[in-house]
Amino acid sequence: MNKTIIIIGAGPGVGLETARYFGHHGYLVGLMSRNQEKLNLIKAELELEGISVFNETIDANTPESVSGSIKKLTEKLGNRLDVVLYNVPGPLGAESYVPITDLSIDLLKTYLNTRVLSALETAKTTIPYLLQTSGALLFTSGQSDRTAYPFTSAMGVPQAALRMLTTHLHNEFAEKNIFVGYIPIDNPPLYSDSEKESSRSDLPLGFELENRTEATHIAKELFNLSTKRDNLELRIEPTSLDQKNSQANKN
Repeated sequence: MNKTIIIIGAGPGVGLETARYFGHHGYLVGLMSRNQEKLNLIKAELELEGISVFNETIDANTPESVSGSIKKLTEKLGNRLDVVLYNVPGPLGAESYVPITDLSIDLLKTYLNTRVLSALETAKTTIPYLLQTSGALLFTSGQSDRTAYPFTSAMGVPQAALRMLTTHLHNEFAEKNIFVGYIPIDNPPLYSDSEKESSRSDLPLGFELENRTEATHIAKELFNLSTKRDNLELRIEPTSLDQKNSQANKN
């Protein structure tokens, strides 16, 4: 029987590349997002590469609905789960980057729902399946989980809570042979498709950083972590664009 992976928060960056990497290693892929049209596009792209893909919509801003959606997709995958990736970023967009005194309760609640409460519901729902396969449960996050960068409180406070939540899960389920890992990614990752990268709407206006990690690299690291299971926390630090260009010229 094929191994399976569910990716919650599947988009054109880390979600797509992780699905591609695991799919090319023989996994059946389950994709989840609140946007059915986006899921269909990713599914079609991966199926052209010979990857078996199933999908199901999910609303991470409504934690009480998460369990039902995950169970529907798991049934499509033959009621087997080997790897679960919780990759929900929250609403993002320019409106999320505000001074702490301008942070609305509604915005913070949205991030708490999507980054913490639905992450917990995901764990509670998938652990019974992962117990059967000695599987892995992975959570992506960002570097504002420990550093108070200007205007990142909306995502930073929930990410700090997610880090602690993951640590508790890791400690409590290690003896039951379920691996729980936490992956904070420094800076928003680059899409492999330059056209999609140039038309992104999830970053602040004028956003520009010298150091960013490619989503394809993150996908490989997620696969390695799920198989080696050697660290609770894997911090993926970016390589400067100059270094990447220099390496590309050498090759």
